[in-house]
Amino acid sequence: MKISADTFCKRSLIGLLLALIVFTGSTSGLDYPQLKQDAKGAKEEGSVKIPTTPRLLDKAINDSLYIVGPGDVFLIQLYGMVEQPLLVEVLPEGVVSIPQVGVVRLGQITLVDAKNKIRDALMTRVRDRAIDVSLAQIRTFKVSVTGGVEQPGVVVVSAADRVTEAIALAGGLQAKASRRNIQLIKEVDTTHADLDFFNASGNVSLNPYLNEGHVVFVPVVSDSFNKIEIYGAVNAPGRFEFRAGDRISDLVTLGFGLAEDADVSNAELVRFIGDDKGKQSISVDLNAITENVNSEVNIELKPDDRVFVRSISGFRYKERVVIEGEVLHPGTYPIQPGCETLLELLNKAGGMLEKASLSEAEMYRSLRFFKEDRTSFEQLLQLSTDKLSDFELQYFKEMSAGRTGKVAVNFSGLLEDHRKELDIRLVDGDYIKIPQKSFSVTVMGRVVNPGLVPFRESESVDYYVRAAGGYGYKADKGDIRIIKANTGAVVKSGRGAEVAMGDKIMVPQKKSINFWGIVKDAGIFLANLATIYIVVDQAVN
Repeated sequence: MKISADTFCKRSLIGLLLALIVFTGSTSGLDYPQLKQDAKGAKEEGSVKIPTTPRLLDKAINDSLYIVGPGDVFLIQLYGMVEQPLLVEVLPEGVVSIPQVGVVRLGQITLVDAKNKIRDALMTRVRDRAIDVSLAQIRTFKVSVTGGVEQPGVVVVSAADRVTEAIALAGGLQAKASRRNIQLIKEVDTTHADLDFFNASGNVSLNPYLNEGHVVFVPVVSDSFNKIEIYGAVNAPGRFEFRAGDRISDLVTLGFGLAEDADVSNAELVRFIGDDKGKQSISVDLNAITENVNSEVNIELKPDDRVFVRSISGFRYKERVVIEGEVLHPGTYPIQPGCETLLELLNKAGGMLEKASLSEAEMYRSLRFFKEDRTSFEQLLQLSTDKLSDFELQYFKEMSAGRTGKVAVNFSGLLEDHRKELDIRLVDGDYIKIPQKSFSVTVMGRVVNPGLVPFRESESVDYYVRAAGGYGYKADKGDIRIIKANTGAVVKSGRGAEVAMGDKIMVPQKKSINFWGIVKDAGIFLANLATIYIVVDQAVN
C-alpha cells in the first residue's frame, strides 16, 4: 500500500513527539500519575492529618534553630504537577519516606537543612518544577520535670515549648523553688534556665526550647543564703537568688533597670566579709558600666552582696500625660502641672479625627491623688448604703472600684459648644482616651435580648428597650437608669431623658415583696400594742 508524502510527514511528526515524551519521562524518573495518586490516596486515607487546633507559639519558628525530630510532619507541594499536597512524617528512625523518591534522612538537623535535603532529593527526580517544602505539624514528646514543682512527673510538650511551659504543666514552682538555677539535663549535657533574668531582660536563651530526652530539674533554695540585693533608684528593688558569674550590671537588670532619678555616678556595693560580718563598701560608677559591661568596674558579685543606687538630690521628675485613640498624634506629652489644660493638650495632639466619639471619651487621673480620701470614702459608703436604692447599690458595688480615678469631663460641651469653663488643668499621670464612635447603645438587665442596639439620634429609652426585644420577666419599668458613657453618671430615665452614643440602659428587676415579713411585722406591732393596752388598763383599774 502506498503512503502519501503528506501522511508520511504526519506519522513522522507523531513518532517524534512520542519519542520526546518517552525521553523526558525516562529522564525525570518520576511517575507523575502515580505520585499524584499517592498524594491523593494519602489524603483520603488520612495517614497524616493536620491538627484542627494548632499549637500556640510565642513567635514564628526560626528554621535555623528548630531541630527536626520524629513526629514532625512536612507538607510538600510540586506546583504544576500534583494538585493535592503531600504530607510526610518523620519516622522514629529520623527519616521520611517520599513516594517515588525514597528515604531521606533528617535526624537531628535544623529545619532549614531538612527542607533543603527534601527539596534536593525531589530535584534529582523532578526537573523544571517549583517545589515548596514547609513544616505542617510540630511534634510532641514527653519530658520529666522534677524537684521544686507542685506536681513532679512526666508532661507532654511540643518542640516549640520552652522550660516555662513544662514547669506550668507540672503545676508551677513551689515557694522555695529556684528561679535562676533551673537545670535542663540531656544525657551528659546540662544547660540552665534563669526565669528571673528572662522576665527582666527578655533574653529567650535563658528560657530554652525543650527537646526529646530532656529532664527539667528545679532545685530548692534557702530563703536566707545565696541572695543578692539591690535597693534605691531602680524600677524594681528587691532580693534575688545568686547565680555564679553575676555582675553588678546583671543585678541592675534584675531590678528592671535604673529609675529616672538614679545618680549613676554615686552607687555603692556593700560586701560582708567573714563570719563576723565585717563590712566593705565599694563605690560604683554605673555610668562606666553602662558604657562597657566588660570593664573592671563591673565587679563580679558574691552571695549576700548588696547594691545601693542613690537618687539625684533635688531631682524633678518630668511630668507627662498620655492621650490615646482618635486624635491625629496620640502619645505621651510633657506638661507643666497646673499650667496646661486638656484643651491645650488636644490641640497639641492635632485635634480629633472624624471617627472620634466625644460622648464616649474618658479621662483618668493617677490613683495617688485619691489615696488620702480612700479610707473616709469607704467609711462613708458603709454608713450610707441603707440610703441607696437597690439599683444604685447594685450598680455602685459593681462599678465603684473601676471608676476610682475617673475625671468627669464634658468633652462635647468643651469642644463642640466651646464652653471654656469646662476645661480642666492637667497633672502628672493623667490619661485621656478618645475612642471611635461605637454607633451603639447597650441595653442590659431585664430585657428579652440584652446587648448592643444601633444608635439613633433623638430616640428615647423606650425605643432601645423595644429594639432589645421588650421588657423581660419582672422588669421594673419605673426604675430604668441611663449610665452615661463619658462620666459613668447614673441618670434616672423619664420624660426628656437623653440617650447618647455609647450610653448603657439598665432595666432592673422588680423588688420582691416579702408578704410573710410584712405579716410578721404587723403581728409583732399589734402584739406590742395589745401589751401596752393591757398594762395601761391594769394600771388605771
